[in-house]
Amino acid sequence: MMTTQQRAAATSAPGILRAPKRGSSRRTPRSGRSPLHSGRNLFGFALLAPQTLGMLVVGIVAIGGVVQLSLTRVNVLAGTREFVGVDNYTRIFGDPNMAVVLSNTFFFVVVLSIGGTVLSLALALLLNQKLVGINIFRAAIFIPALVTTVAWTLVWGFILQPGGLLDGIVGLVGAGPVPWLRGEWLTLAVFAFIQLTKNVGINMMIFLAALQAVPQELLDAAHVDGAGRWTRFRHVVLPQISSSIIMVFMLMVSGSFKVFELVLLLTNGGPGVQTSVLAFEIYRQAFRLNDIGYASALSVFLFVLVIALIGLIWQFRKRMVFHESE
Repeated sequence: MMTTQQRAAATSAPGILRAPKRGSSRRTPRSGRSPLHSGRNLFGFALLAPQTLGMLVVGIVAIGGVVQLSLTRVNVLAGTREFVGVDNYTRIFGDPNMAVVLSNTFFFVVVLSIGGTVLSLALALLLNQKLVGINIFRAAIFIPALVTTVAWTLVWGFILQPGGLLDGIVGLVGAGPVPWLRGEWLTLAVFAFIQLTKNVGINMMIFLAALQAVPQELLDAAHVDGAGRWTRFRHVVLPQISSSIIMVFMLMVSGSFKVFELVLLLTNGGPGVQTSVLAFEIYRQAFRLNDIGYASALSVFLFVLVIALIGLIWQFRKRMVFHESE
């Protein structure tokens, strides 16, 4: 039972114990976006539409042309084309050089994607410190990303040549000249190292930005609860930067299929095809052997391979990315 004073207080307080009048309904605020926000989105899409449409049209035309060429046998000298169906595609699986080329290609995919992601994250963790002069180290690691791949490769060519700087350093410890660019797996390992040092700066900056965006209150709360450094990294930092990890990993996977300048300038794919990769094999078949149809089939095969791997990684993102629900 409520007293008269309690009833008067409850009645005078707005919205407390006051029953709505019969026939009246309280409107709830809309959950939709405001017209101003929608107008900004439409304006942004309008700005992006011309470039997106142009890239889409050019991409469709280019891919369609390559697919058409892959179904033909082109005689460059005579300027004729002959429809051969899927013969160029069946030739891929019967080519004896494809086993070596594909193994080299997937070697770069595995090493560059996994090694590049781990190395970039490790460097970002080391450089995510508030120390005097830390920006000098960040800039030193990032500078190779500003250099063109051709220039970077030529510099390494002088270092790795017989009697070069690296042989001189090895000679100081009594070791003989090492065939850096004439061995099979040794040369591939050298290529992977050169490519990693070239692109590690960009990925490091992505991880560095993600680490600095981790809420400090989460780390402080974990520290108060008694979590150690590794526990905070495993259960707090990694979930917060998981989207950056999957993005860098996808970029490294797609970029590892484009290793070309290293092979062309340092070994030319040799000896034989021992250091060749799929991208270089496309160039060799098209512009050296003038087999345009087979090179187009290899291009389509490479395109499908990249799309399949990226799509597979994208499907697994729900298990790897924190807050991912779709």
